[in-house]
Amino acid sequence: MKLTLEELNKTIMEMRTKGYLTEALKLADQGLLVALETNNYPNVLDLYYQKILVHHALGDTLCIVSLIHDYEAICQKYGSSKDLMHYYLVMSLIYDLVGIREKTVEMTKKSITYAHELQDPIMLVRCHNNLCYLEVEKGCTKEALRAGLLAREYNKSLARTLPDLAKLHAIRINNNLADVYILEGDFITGKALLDSTLTSDIIQHHKREKVAALFGYGFLYEKQNKLEEAVSYYKQAIELAQSYGDKAITKKVMRLLLNVLYQLDWRDKIFDVQREYIDLTEKMSVDNLLQQVMNLEFKRQKEKLEKKAHYDPLTGVLNRHFLDYELPEWLNVASMTQSYVCITVLDIDYFKLFNDMHGHLFGDRVLQLLANGLKEFLHEEDVKIIRYGGDEFILCMRHQDKDYIKSLVKNTHAYLLTLKLEQQHQSFPLKVSMGACVNDQKNYQFKELFELADSCLYQAKDNGRASYVLNELS
Repeated sequence: MKLTLEELNKTIMEMRTKGYLTEALKLADQGLLVALETNNYPNVLDLYYQKILVHHALGDTLCIVSLIHDYEAICQKYGSSKDLMHYYLVMSLIYDLVGIREKTVEMTKKSITYAHELQDPIMLVRCHNNLCYLEVEKGCTKEALRAGLLAREYNKSLARTLPDLAKLHAIRINNNLADVYILEGDFITGKALLDSTLTSDIIQHHKREKVAALFGYGFLYEKQNKLEEAVSYYKQAIELAQSYGDKAITKKVMRLLLNVLYQLDWRDKIFDVQREYIDLTEKMSVDNLLQQVMNLEFKRQKEKLEKKAHYDPLTGVLNRHFLDYELPEWLNVASMTQSYVCITVLDIDYFKLFNDMHGHLFGDRVLQLLANGLKEFLHEEDVKIIRYGGDEFILCMRHQDKDYIKSLVKNTHAYLLTLKLEQQHQSFPLKVSMGACVNDQKNYQFKELFELADSCLYQAKDNGRASYVLNELS
C-alpha cells in the first residue's frame, strides 16, 4: 500500500525519532520528488524541513546550507505560519553551526513566537531547549535554567501524545540542563542528568545526543579539576563525532580538549591534537561554510530592501510599482500564451466610517484583514494582488479557461464577505464591492481593462454595495 505524502511525512519523523536517519533521508528524497511534481507545496515544505533535520542530526552542515535557498524561496511564497516557524528554527541551527550567536538567538526567539501562537507542543519543547543551550553558551545560567525547565514542562504534555519523541527530547533537555547545573557548581545534579542520558534505552541510536552527553562529562570533570577524566570523555566525544562526520562538534570539543591538555602540560598530546585541529580547520575553510552563510544573509538583506520598494508595508501585498514597471511584461506573457486576463478592482464599503468611529489603527487592521484574506484565498492562483491606494485593491488574474476566471471572481468575492474583524467581544463583518473585466484574448491594454473594471465597481456600489459586477469582453 502506498503512503500519502502526509503519512510519509509522519513516518519520516518517526524514523528520525528512532535514529534511522539514512532510511529517513531516502524516504524524504522520494517524497519530495512527488510533492514537487504535483506542486503540493505544503508537503514540499514539510519534507524539506524533515530533510534538513536529518542532515543536522548527521552533522552534515553543507547539505543544510545547500537546501536552505530553495526551502526559503518556497516558504516565502507558499508557507504558512507553521512553515515560517520551522524556517526560523532551521536558520537558528545554521547560525549556531557557524558561531553567529546574535543571529542564532534572534532566529530562535522568532520561532518561539510562532510556536506560542500556534501552540505547537513539539516546537515549544525544541525551541525552549535550544534557548537553554544558547543561554548556557553565553554563561547566563538563570535564563538557561528557566528555558530548560520550561522545555521540560512542555515535554510532559508532549509525552501524552508522542511518547517516543518526548523520550528523545528528554535526553536533549537533560544534556543542556546538566551543563547549567555544572556551571552553577551542582555537580551531583549535573552528573545524575548525564547518567540518565547514557543509560537511556534509546541513546545508542542517537549519536549526536550521546556526543553531547560525553562532552558534558568532560565539562563536569574539568570543572571539578579532575583533568585526566575530562580528557578521557572529551576524546570519546571526538571519536564518536568523527565516526559520523560531524565537523562542527568535533572542532568544538577539540578546542576544549586542548585547553585541558595545556593545564596538564601533556606536550606530546597537545601536538597531536593541535595538528588534528588545524587539519580540521583547513578542511572547514575549504568548505567555506561561513562565507556561504554570510552570502545567504547578504541575499536576504538585499531581498528585504527590494521587497520594501515593491510591497506595501501595511498589508504585505504589491504596491503600484508592479503596475508601473512589471505589469507590461506580465500582460505580455499572458498574450503570448493566449491566456485570458481579468482586471478586478475592489474596495471596502463605508471604510471611512471604520476610521471615524474606531480610529485609524482599527482601519489598518481592516485593511490587513482584507489583504490577508486575498493572499490566503488566492495563494495557489496566477493572481497579482496590488494595493492601489487607501482601501482600494486591484487583482490581476490570468488563466487559460475564461469560465474559471469568472468563477474565481465570484468565489473570491463570496469568500471576502465571510471575513470578520473581532474586537472587544464585537464582530465587524467585512463588506466589499468589486468590479471586474475579463478580456477577449485580444485586448491586453491595462488602462482600458482597468477603466471598464472601475466602471463595474461603481455599478456594484449603485446596486447596494457588498456585491460584484463583471464585464466580459467578446
